[in-house]
Amino acid sequence: MNSINSSSFSGISPHCLRICLAGLWLLASWSPARLVAQEAIPIEGAILKTIEATTLTSQVAGMVRELNASEGDSITVGENIGRINDEAVRLELEQLRIQVEVAKKKQANSINLRLAEKGNQVAETEYQRALGANARVPSTYPINEIDRLRLVADQAKLEVERAQYELEIAGFEVVLAQGNYRKSYELYSRHQLTAPATGVVVSVEKRPGEWVEPGTDLLRIVRIDRLRVEGFITAEHAQSNLVGRTANISQMAPNKSESVEGKVVFVSPDVNPVNSQVRVFIEIDNTAGKWRPGVRVNATIGAE
Repeated sequence: MNSINSSSFSGISPHCLRICLAGLWLLASWSPARLVAQEAIPIEGAILKTIEATTLTSQVAGMVRELNASEGDSITVGENIGRINDEAVRLELEQLRIQVEVAKKKQANSINLRLAEKGNQVAETEYQRALGANARVPSTYPINEIDRLRLVADQAKLEVERAQYELEIAGFEVVLAQGNYRKSYELYSRHQLTAPATGVVVSVEKRPGEWVEPGTDLLRIVRIDRLRVEGFITAEHAQSNLVGRTANISQMAPNKSESVEGKVVFVSPDVNPVNSQVRVFIEIDNTAGKWRPGVRVNATIGAE
């Protein structure tokens, strides 16, 4: 091929020359990689799956007293759906609650402290009065009486300190009683069966009256308000900018035209060495409950 030089463009106007050069630049920059990034991408083997599936297990040993959930029920996280036999724990919890109230009453009772303070005030006044009388008229009170009054005043001061100490101990007794109550309540809570997640009950493994051990499966909950489409794309389509792209999901059945828009949330960094495919995840909103896990669908990632 002859090399291109300036003489090759002799006789062409500068304006036409600029257009030709621009066309050549666009042709060179429009690579197959850019075409792959911009085109719609079909997903092979697309199937709907659940994102979250949770199993409620027993935390304690005992007999199932209540289990108010059946297959197909919709439940919300934290909802009380039953209990393991908790009669003994209930009785202990009630006793500890009363102990907490008693401890609080003792802490709030300042009668002994106020009585000790009054006694201290009287004893100190009587002692000071005797000292003042002897200062004015010596030997009004004999020395042994002065010693007795001083002892009484000192005892009254100690009574005040003892009353204050008892109130401090009462405060610690409140803390101790509350700690025992919380410990018992934690055990009581483990006897209560609450939904660990929001979703639909798909299986119930135990019924009221059956004995369970810690770790025994009671029921299984599946979240269906959001579903995941799993499928595969070719390695050449697996670009880093696919995450966040919208995708169209439609039914494969010929008599159904239902479709929904989803979003790419994951593109696997691994390429299958056998077929050069890459796994992708797309999430869709299924609040209306029109889509069921396990169904094969047609899925296409939209053009950029």
